[in-house]
Amino acid sequence: MRTLPGEVDVIVIGAGVSGASIGYQLARHSDLRVAVVDARPPVGGISGRTFGQIRQHYSNELMVRMALRGFHCIGNWSTEVGYGDPGYVRLGYMLLVAGDQIDGLRRNVELGRRLGVDTRFVGPDEIAAIEPLVNAGGLAGGAYEPDGGYIDVTKMVLSWLGAAVTLGADVLTPLGVHEILTDDGAVTGVATGRGRITAPVVVVATGAWAPDLLDPLGVHLPIERRRLDMATLEQEPGARALQACITDGNSNLVIRPDMGRRIIAVAYPPEMPEVDDPLADAPPDAHREHSVRLGRALAERLPALAVAGIVSTTSGAYDITPDYHPILGWAEELAGVAGLYLAVGLSGHGLKLSPCIGEVVAAHVLGVEQVGDAPRIDARALRPSRFADGDLMHLTYGPSARA
Repeated sequence: MRTLPGEVDVIVIGAGVSGASIGYQLARHSDLRVAVVDARPPVGGISGRTFGQIRQHYSNELMVRMALRGFHCIGNWSTEVGYGDPGYVRLGYMLLVAGDQIDGLRRNVELGRRLGVDTRFVGPDEIAAIEPLVNAGGLAGGAYEPDGGYIDVTKMVLSWLGAAVTLGADVLTPLGVHEILTDDGAVTGVATGRGRITAPVVVVATGAWAPDLLDPLGVHLPIERRRLDMATLEQEPGARALQACITDGNSNLVIRPDMGRRIIAVAYPPEMPEVDDPLADAPPDAHREHSVRLGRALAERLPALAVAGIVSTTSGAYDITPDYHPILGWAEELAGVAGLYLAVGLSGHGLKLSPCIGEVVAAHVLGVEQVGDAPRIDARALRPSRFADGDLMHLTYGPSARA
């Protein structure tokens, strides 16, 4: 068992996609002693249950810029990280909408194009040509990104953590943090299952578990833990394979190819249920209801896949904010706790944004405008106080992870 460091400069709580990225960037761009601590092994939390899909279609400039930076890092891993790889598979991504959402979709496409995203509007005929399994009937159009696809989350997280260790960071997992310690209004470290680690800066990147650590400090964030159920389907031998990643804004179906004949799919319910335990499995009735929603959505949009059988199900939880956007910033502006940084409330966007989140948070913690050659990204719009200020982020398609 590794010796617990008694004192470090920065503690990052969470070894998922955000915590691993933050820990790596801090180790890469400073001489600070960094410790990444997590109650579970790497990818043992919600990051290990992610859908795995990445795209750049967003409703506002900040998120597009962050997604663009994320794609750059993923596509240039050997120079940006130089350890392992993220397992990126380029498949193309389409967001499909009915008539009442077409104006917003066109606006988002133009926003993306203006900022450098390779994306375009596609009509029903082109939708069917890109993905022949799609029934384009009733659709007004879609947004298509040829660079969309999916990544291997385990490979990406382990690559960041491995790179961080080579740069001198301590990765301490599994090691539960029971309490964030403070004295006279400032962070002093954390209490773990094996003792205390002192540090003047603590970064909370714990996803859906954030309120458990923050509420006792009086740092109350409007984060809800809402369960999402995911299914793995398997096509019949010889069936035509799904080729692209698809989000159908009409039936609320999100689906992508996986290994071999397998497909990963989610049929969102009208409202995701709140949960206490982010890793708790859904009850049998909920899985059956998801199967019914999934069958209905497939019959409407991808009828050839309706015969695919469900081989497994997975439940996890989003950490959702009121505007379905992350919270990035110092807690001091919200609750007067100095040295406490918040990288939480990712609302289903953590995977796509995590490469950029690591750079943004590292710059904030180090007190610089940018780290290395990364572009300067002003993430002030994601500050913790924006909810009290009534300054919420724009959502083209209403409250949802489509943002």
